[in-house]
Amino acid sequence: MNYYIIILMNTILITTITGIKPVVSLYAHSLGHSPQEISMIIASSAIFPAILALQIGKWVDHIGTRPIVIIGNVMFMVALLLSAIYPSFLTFLIQLAMVGIAATCLMLCLQKRIGSLGGEIDRAVANYSLFGSIGAMIGPTISSYMYDNYGYQVCIFFNISLIAIALSSEMGMRSADGKDPLKTYGVQQSNLIVRESIWTLMRNRDMRNGMLIGGLLFSNRELFSVYFPLLAHNMGISPTMTGVLLSFSGLTMLIIRFTQTSLVRSFGRMKILTWSLFVTAIIYLITPFSPSIVVLFVLIGILGASLGLAQPLSTSAVLEATLPERRGEVLGAQMTINRVSQFAIPLIFGGIGGLIGVSAIFWGSGSVLMAFGYMTRPLPAHADKTQNHS
Repeated sequence: MNYYIIILMNTILITTITGIKPVVSLYAHSLGHSPQEISMIIASSAIFPAILALQIGKWVDHIGTRPIVIIGNVMFMVALLLSAIYPSFLTFLIQLAMVGIAATCLMLCLQKRIGSLGGEIDRAVANYSLFGSIGAMIGPTISSYMYDNYGYQVCIFFNISLIAIALSSEMGMRSADGKDPLKTYGVQQSNLIVRESIWTLMRNRDMRNGMLIGGLLFSNRELFSVYFPLLAHNMGISPTMTGVLLSFSGLTMLIIRFTQTSLVRSFGRMKILTWSLFVTAIIYLITPFSPSIVVLFVLIGILGASLGLAQPLSTSAVLEATLPERRGEVLGAQMTINRVSQFAIPLIFGGIGGLIGVSAIFWGSGSVLMAFGYMTRPLPAHADKTQNHS
């Protein structure tokens, strides 16, 4: 039962997050806010998770997932109410900042719970990510429809009702952290005395590489969604066809997750993660030279499949390499890396693109991914064992 509740809560979370952001942008624009102001509003949802994710992860480890899940859901509902009651630029900023913090609380708790269920972790994370992808597909559609036909306030209250369902489902969770609370608390308190730094834990090669690869591919997925439309425009591709190409990438990202478990069994998790880096790098390097729309469909389909494997597999690698009582903290560190790279990589390559051209963004990013692919490549078994226990 716990597993299905976690899946439900994650699907609702992703549905609401992906649905709210475009609606907030549209509503803010309709109220006369400038594109620069809207960019600041959207950015506020990522800034605070980058700063607070590690600390929230520590709280998840210290006091358990249930209190943080309740706090996160309540904060999410309060945040949505703000702009429905009093819409303004400052309210939108506060709203999405609170949404970012609430989503971080919920994501870290749900990911830790997935790792605490036992059984085959890759299959559990694959299904968790699969339903999250479904939420990402239906969220913008549902919320945009509600906004178009019934207005902003109705859309907001619809999403609040979804979050209320997630909050009420928390009551059905049994032994949410997979351990007796009193024993867990005792272990946590004793561990505080000899607690290693998060950077000491990252000596584990699989954990470190999982974090780096996940962060790099996460940020490059964001970079692609921002800069590919500009590249497509330079190549003479219409906005409609550009949207179709991006949707096709999302479709292959979803489909590949059905094969994730069998791929891991056949080739190994870290090999697939490293190959994802290399494949993504190659696609970035050759996409600006694509001679036809058919070739672009093939390249972008492969890219979507490669990126689709990165997030669940990097999460699996981190969960498996971490002690249960430190998973919240380590997942928080992983989220910090994701958010920092989400800001830094587009900023760096965006500056390059402004000087040289959009194609340079893809060539530069591809070169970086290729270099990190070499750095994170699987080592021979004896060398890998030495690295993991150094």
